[in-house]
Amino acid sequence: MFGEVGSGKSSIINMIVGQTVAEVSMGIVQGTLQPERHEVSIDGTCFNIYDTVGLNEGEQGRVPHWKAVHQLYTLIRTLDGVSLLVYCIRGRINESARADWTLFSKILCDKKVPIIAVETGLEEEEDFDRKRTLLKETLERDGMVPGGVECVVSIRGRKNEHEERYNSSQRQLRRLIMRSFRREPWSMTTDDWIGHIYKTTYTTKLWFFPDVRVEFAKEVGNLIDEFIEETGMKKDEAEKLKSTLLDAERKLRKKLSFR
Repeated sequence: MFGEVGSGKSSIINMIVGQTVAEVSMGIVQGTLQPERHEVSIDGTCFNIYDTVGLNEGEQGRVPHWKAVHQLYTLIRTLDGVSLLVYCIRGRINESARADWTLFSKILCDKKVPIIAVETGLEEEEDFDRKRTLLKETLERDGMVPGGVECVVSIRGRKNEHEERYNSSQRQLRRLIMRSFRREPWSMTTDDWIGHIYKTTYTTKLWFFPDVRVEFAKEVGNLIDEFIEETGMKKDEAEKLKSTLLDAERKLRKKLSFR
């Protein structure tokens, strides 16, 4: 589950699960990101739902941007697999949306995981068919092509005035999830993916273990270069992105080696 701050991720998690489980979806302990895992069964299929911090939270002083990237990489790297990315949107899609989308889909998940988009905060909307069409067109115009879109009423209201529409939204969203998720989760823990990153194509100036130089794969370099071009990222930020991902992998491997 990803999206900007205030995009309604917690509300969507609660809707999918069917009860309030995400009062506070993220916690920050000693400056460390703490994603929360929520379990749900949909039509007999069990899922683990992970909330993630909005990458723009750094602008509001809560989570430094590169720390968020580091922790997102570590989360996805350590999961048994990823079956679906759910992109939450509320209101206008701003300039950082495309960067977030590209980072998740291309850099972190190697374009191997399907993505659906869910728009929240539509309690006053009457024509959901029109809204879905507009959402799909807007995303595709900005280079974001979801496998499916859904527009939802994500709160019941203080007096349950939206109860019927909420329940309808819940059914629609669960159906979209069941149509969209990978039956065989993709994982970046496979030897193929590790080889994809660390082939001997060109070396960086970072060290993986003592006396061992980290080597970036050409394929990943190309993905990052494409990401940089699409988002207009400055040179120093591009280098920071590369070093952040490598540092996350270095620390993860060091941690695993002591188990």
